[in-house]
Amino acid sequence: MKTDLFRGFAWIWLSISGAAAGLASLHRDRIETHYLERALAPGFDAFGRSCMELVALSIGQSVRLMIPVAFVCILFSLILSSVALLRSSRLEFLLRAFLDFLSALPGFLIALAFGIFLRDASGTFLLGALLLAAPTLTRFFESQLRHLRFEPYIRASEALGAGPVHLWIRHYQPELIRMLRAILPFLALRLILLETSLSFLGLQQVPEHETWGRMLHQGKDYLLEAPWILYWSAVPLALTLTSFHLLTREDPH
Repeated sequence: MKTDLFRGFAWIWLSISGAAAGLASLHRDRIETHYLERALAPGFDAFGRSCMELVALSIGQSVRLMIPVAFVCILFSLILSSVALLRSSRLEFLLRAFLDFLSALPGFLIALAFGIFLRDASGTFLLGALLLAAPTLTRFFESQLRHLRFEPYIRASEALGAGPVHLWIRHYQPELIRMLRAILPFLALRLILLETSLSFLGLQQVPEHETWGRMLHQGKDYLLEAPWILYWSAVPLALTLTSFHLLTREDPH
């Protein structure tokens, strides 16, 4: 009961945030316009922009940056995890060794070095996501597919002559969709943290647009003069991360 209540609050907050981000994107030019006469006034940032509207706009911007990266991470993980369907012990051993190697790398530091020397914002984000999130996703998909491979109904289909295409469409594809529903909150949580960290350090976001990381950086610079900048950016970020964390918890039903 308590878990359902928390998950309900999480869905409510994410729905409100998504609606606010959609409305803010319709007024992007007005929200990002500088009004220096009200700079650092209560509720406004150092450029006179509304902190509340900027937070809503930064949510939408972060989501737009995350969607293609999440798609690439999922596709990369699915391709690697499909080794489990080949039933080759040698390939499975090589896959696990490769995942162990990726997990041992300091992924965030490598992404930082990539961003510093090459100044490729999209490449930095994608590289960090592949190093930090893809190994976990691949292990999850690989373990689930290996478990499915020995399910009685799949073995029965194989005994009746079902080919790989039939097994994929009839059995594996529905299970993969269920897996994606379970793993997407976890992936969103990791990507939000990564994108916020990179943009906070100035390695991710295009200067003319705002994300959570850039707002946090501005709040750090004006912590004493205008602490509300940090509050307006940090509190929604914490609520969003908490919401995704609650959605990753196991549903008792």
